[in-house]
Amino acid sequence: MDSAAEGAPPSQAAATPAAAAAPETYPWGLYFHVIVVSLIGGFGVMLWFVLYEWLNKLIWDGSFVTDNAWMFPVICLPFSLLVGLLVKYAKAPSNLDGSILDSLTGDTSHLKWKDLPATVATSLASLFSGAVLGPEGAIGNIASKIAALYCDLFRIPADRRPKLVFASVASGYNGLLENPVFAAVLGTEVAETRKQGLSTLPASLIGGGVGYAVFLLLHETGFVNFLHLPPVQSYTVWDAFLMVPLALIGLVLAILTGAFMKISAGVFGRLKDRIVLRALVAGAIFSVVGVFAPVVMFSGETQVKTVIDGAAGYGIALLLVMAVGKLALLSVGFKSGFLGGPTFPLIFASTSVALALNLAFPGVPVAIFVAGIMTGAVYVLFRTPLMVVLLTAFMLDAGPTMVALIVLAIATVMIVTPPLQTLITARQAGKKAEKASLEA
Repeated sequence: MDSAAEGAPPSQAAATPAAAAAPETYPWGLYFHVIVVSLIGGFGVMLWFVLYEWLNKLIWDGSFVTDNAWMFPVICLPFSLLVGLLVKYAKAPSNLDGSILDSLTGDTSHLKWKDLPATVATSLASLFSGAVLGPEGAIGNIASKIAALYCDLFRIPADRRPKLVFASVASGYNGLLENPVFAAVLGTEVAETRKQGLSTLPASLIGGGVGYAVFLLLHETGFVNFLHLPPVQSYTVWDAFLMVPLALIGLVLAILTGAFMKISAGVFGRLKDRIVLRALVAGAIFSVVGVFAPVVMFSGETQVKTVIDGAAGYGIALLLVMAVGKLALLSVGFKSGFLGGPTFPLIFASTSVALALNLAFPGVPVAIFVAGIMTGAVYVLFRTPLMVVLLTAFMLDAGPTMVALIVLAIATVMIVTPPLQTLITARQAGKKAEKASLEA
């Protein structure tokens, strides 16, 4: 925001006409705005998260609700209706028009802060409906729109706004994830160019540090080691070799998620112009599943602990069914107009498969299974290797050896994915050519 004339001594600024037309000096004042918007974003996300957790427990954790399965549709359908009404009449955002990664990071070039109230409302309604979506998608939307509002109020130039947006989003994510560098790594990996990633990196680092400090100082807990798996007592060389098939299992889960997304997009695409009905149809699906299997509903961030504690009681087959069902329900939430993120449902599915394998091979620590499968699945969907290493490591509270295994899993899927994509693209092109020849 500081011009060359403002940044230089008066005698120098007025020395020559060329000096008056000199390019802007380094925008030191911009980083004051970065710190302020990081504080606002961090506190804003924290308040939203505290409100979400308090209301969610109030609505769903009462003994009457938990003891009566028929209450699931009684609660789910009104919130699903509210989602549809907000999307139709308040123009609230949803996951329909963006990619899975967009639900986490948002798009800094198309931010409309005026729908911030609708964003907060639809994010809460989506999560309270029992939809299989995580809170992280809402966090990115809310934090980025807080930054957009700030930029408009203080007339931040367009070319500098991404720094404030990334700072606000970093503040929100890093506080909840209890990791001061997570969003900075994510920001550099999703940037279109290296130059763009480096240009926003200082702001992301500042924002992430501020958000981390906000949650730390107020003693708010996040998601570090939220799985609470038994620690690995000792490692063997075979654990390294095991990462390859485990990462490939994660790859299969990601491919399955993509297939479900395509199917759901086709089904709900028929209701494109009937927004409220589309949300109610999804709510009806959630309601039916919620009556018979509530453990696979919601984001999975708390339900996964129930599954971990009762894995032996569920058995191998049911754990695998739960994993597949979770991914199918995730696609329903994404393609029906709800707002949320995919990370926690994907972690739930990966953990369920890992628990099934642990029942079949009890000699291998369950944390090893989770590390390999979760890494493979999350990487294939997001394509951000360093972010996935950080995410998996802090959710498992991993030490150096576990981090090394996670890196091996990442390397596996990074090597396998390109030729697999080529094969899939070739087959799709062949089917289109065959169809065209038959129609001709």
